[in-house]
Amino acid sequence: MTTWISHRGYAETATENTAEAFDAAIDLGFEHLETDLRCSRDGHIVICHDPDLSRVGSSSVPIHALTRRELTEERLRGGESLLFFDELLDNYSQYRWILDIKPEQAKQTLVALEKLSVDAAVESFLTNQARYLLWQNSHQQILSQVFNDAFCLARQEECYRAGTAALIGLPVLGGIEKGQYYAVPPRLKGVPILTKNMVKRFHRHGAHVIGYLPETTAQHEQALAAGVDELLTNHAPQLRKLQSATAEGFLVT
Repeated sequence: MTTWISHRGYAETATENTAEAFDAAIDLGFEHLETDLRCSRDGHIVICHDPDLSRVGSSSVPIHALTRRELTEERLRGGESLLFFDELLDNYSQYRWILDIKPEQAKQTLVALEKLSVDAAVESFLTNQARYLLWQNSHQQILSQVFNDAFCLARQEECYRAGTAALIGLPVLGGIEKGQYYAVPPRLKGVPILTKNMVKRFHRHGAHVIGYLPETTAQHEQALAAGVDELLTNHAPQLRKLQSATAEGFLVT
C-alpha cells in the first residue's frame, strides 16, 4: 500500500510550509508530511524552503540574518505568518514527517535540534516520527552523532546513481542499500522512467521507492501502478480523485 506524503503542505489556497498549508493537507487526509528547516540568527528553527522570503513573501534578507522577532513580524503572500519548529512540535507532532534540513545553516539547525531534544517528548518525535534529508555527508554525520537512531533518506546524488543503475537494468552498480528510500520522478526529460520493472529492481535489493513529485493525474497513476512505496506530492486533490476512481481506494498511512 502506497503512503502519500504532502510536500510542504497543500498550497493551493495557502502559502507552502505554513500552518494553513499543513492544516489543509491534513483535512485532505494526509498523515505524513514533508517540510524544510532553516535557522534564524538567534538559533530558532524556521519552516521555510528558500534562503529568503522573496518568493513566498517580500523580504530578500537571508533568513539566517534575521532574529525570530524579526521573522515573526514578516507576512507571507497569503497573509500568513512563518511557522517555527517549536510550533510544529506543539501542533503536529502526532504526524509523521520528512525534515529537509537545508545546507546553508545546517550545522546551526542541528545544534538547535539537539537543544530541543533535551525534552524527552521532542527526542521521541525526532527519533520515531521524523526522517531526515540532508544535502551533505558531513551534515548527515553530525545528525547521526546527535541522534544515533535518526533515519536519513538517500541524498540527491545517491538517488541519481541508484535510479540510473536501476533504469538500465544494472541495479548492482547503483550501490542500492537495503532498507533505504530512493526518490524517483515519473519522468526524466519527458521520458517515463518510473515503471514496475524499475521499482522491482529496488525491491529485490530490499530498498524502497518514493514517487517524487508527480504533476498530473496520469503521473500519479503511473507512480501507483509502478508500485512505489511512498508518493511525495504537491497535488493533494489527486489523492481524493484517485480514491474515488477505485472501489478499494488508496489509503493514507
